[in-house]
Amino acid sequence: MDYQTLINLKLKGLSNQKVADAIGVSRETVRKRWKKYCEEHEKLVEGGLSAEELENTKEKVIAPPSYGSSHRQPRKYTPEIDVLLDKILADEETKSMELTTRKQQLTCRQIHDLVCKEGYDIGLTTITAHVKKKRDKNKECFIAQSYEYGQRFEYDFGEAELFIGGVKQKVQMAVIACPASGYRWARLYTNQKMEVFLDSQARFFTEMGGCFSEGVYDNMRNVVSQFSWKEKVVNEELMKLSRYYGFHVNLTNARKGNEKGTVERSVNVVRNRAFAIRYKFDSFDQAQEYLQEVLDDMNARSKIEEEKKALKSIPQAPYETAIITSAKVNKYSFIRVDNNSYSVPEALVEKTVKVKKYPEHILVLYKTQIVADHPRLSGKNKTCLDIRHYLGTLNKKPGALRNSTVLKQQPVLEEFFKKYFTEKPKEFIEFIRQHKNVPFGELEELYRQEVLLIGKSSEISKQTGSEICAVSSLFIGGD
Repeated sequence: MDYQTLINLKLKGLSNQKVADAIGVSRETVRKRWKKYCEEHEKLVEGGLSAEELENTKEKVIAPPSYGSSHRQPRKYTPEIDVLLDKILADEETKSMELTTRKQQLTCRQIHDLVCKEGYDIGLTTITAHVKKKRDKNKECFIAQSYEYGQRFEYDFGEAELFIGGVKQKVQMAVIACPASGYRWARLYTNQKMEVFLDSQARFFTEMGGCFSEGVYDNMRNVVSQFSWKEKVVNEELMKLSRYYGFHVNLTNARKGNEKGTVERSVNVVRNRAFAIRYKFDSFDQAQEYLQEVLDDMNARSKIEEEKKALKSIPQAPYETAIITSAKVNKYSFIRVDNNSYSVPEALVEKTVKVKKYPEHILVLYKTQIVADHPRLSGKNKTCLDIRHYLGTLNKKPGALRNSTVLKQQPVLEEFFKKYFTEKPKEFIEFIRQHKNVPFGELEELYRQEVLLIGKSSEISKQTGSEICAVSSLFIGGD
């Protein structure tokens, strides 16, 4: 019914019957609505109403009548179903506490299925409405926050799926957000190990040229070494980092991502801006460079330069982010690090060496001397070998060179060997020894230059010998 039309027609003086015919309702309905309107309007004219009564009367005069449903009783939603819903939702809370996540929470459809399995005949929409009402009963209120420059940074990890060199892989993205200035920092890694966690922050502080008063983290393994509902023990490696740079470690409550909401949002924003459109790269380094270009564009409007002025001074030397372990060298002159093998000089067989694990490479030390530096391998059961670690043994066993793993692992070097030294393995070994510090990709060109130089020297020697003979014959003839 068009309530506004009804009132307008009655105000024009039309009879109840004509109004009823015009808007398609019964005459009795018109009479009731008009009578109610007149009664409420008269109250406004007479005045003397309280503030609350005045507002209610205004609403009744202006707004169309509503049909009250507050006294209707549910036909299918019974007290037994209500008790069952409370039990299901209580079990959900227990599960969330045990798993420390709500990502495996039952949906309303799954809850409806559980209710129906108990023999109740009730619709999905009814169950959904009551579940929503119960879950929203104690809706949390959030307090807006604001921070001073240099006061706070927030840390988190995100994950992205990319094609690197045609191979699909998951990469980890360390993200740091500065709430005061709106600055976002990010870097790609292959894992979330402790050395990555430390390296990302050390790089961030170096780039900032200073440190913040506090860092905010969630309860990831790199942050909390022991966790219970009563006590959290902060990882000692993080505490060392905080002492070195001079910031306070602030932990969020369990399942309270909103307490570091700036970085939670930043992970999604950076990932979307960087990799929603482009997700294929020739190499990991190319993906890293592209991410930095995106960040430079995003941060162009931040106030990071003002915030840098408020940061605390940091030590000149960067923090040592390596995780230090030891390893024993086996008979193949390998060491095992994180289920991968790396070569070391042959003289260290059966000796124990110290290993410094960085996110992108590993250093091997014997006593205080660096004896090997390898790019760090991802995955398991892979090998990273350097032929220069085996020159002494290969010189004694040159026949072992042709089918050796160390040669086959370097396709450029293997091609160089097959092209020039197939029948001269000792010469190949000696050439490598003489040019230990030359990259493998440059050896062939260097070898060509040396051969050319030797050829020219030989020609010069022949020419010089001929000239000497000619001069000698002149002298001999003169005599």
